[in-house]
Amino acid sequence: MSDDLPIIELDLEAGRLMFARPFNFVKGCVRIADLPPPDRVEVAFAGRSNVGKSSLINALTGRVNLARTSNTPGRTQELNIFEADDSPLRIVDMPGYGFAQAPKDKVAAWTKLIHSYLTGRPNLRRVYVLVDGVMGPRPMT
Repeated sequence: MSDDLPIIELDLEAGRLMFARPFNFVKGCVRIADLPPPDRVEVAFAGRSNVGKSSLINALTGRVNLARTSNTPGRTQELNIFEADDSPLRIVDMPGYGFAQAPKDKVAAWTKLIHSYLTGRPNLRRVYVLVDGVMGPRPMT
């Protein structure tokens, strides 16, 4: 990296390099107790079902099928954890909120999991909320 680049370009390059490493799926967590130890910075991706959270993770990491995608709302039903061996960063793909093609008790369980994760994870540093560009912000119902 060159010191003669403008600061904004240096920041962009640092961000690119943060994700430009071989991230791998670690596990899916259905309970807070299933989460890995809080030993590295976590960033999570939130948003309505089928807004593109998993697709964004794939694009950021340069992997086509790292995070599973589906046309069916509600396929991600766990906190899916991704890590790279040489990175201080952990990526968390969260279940969507809003409409999901899943039983109501399952949706309620993962909604509770999301709330517990967002309010209690000590190493969670950022949550990026994706908004559908066509529909705009929508209520959680």
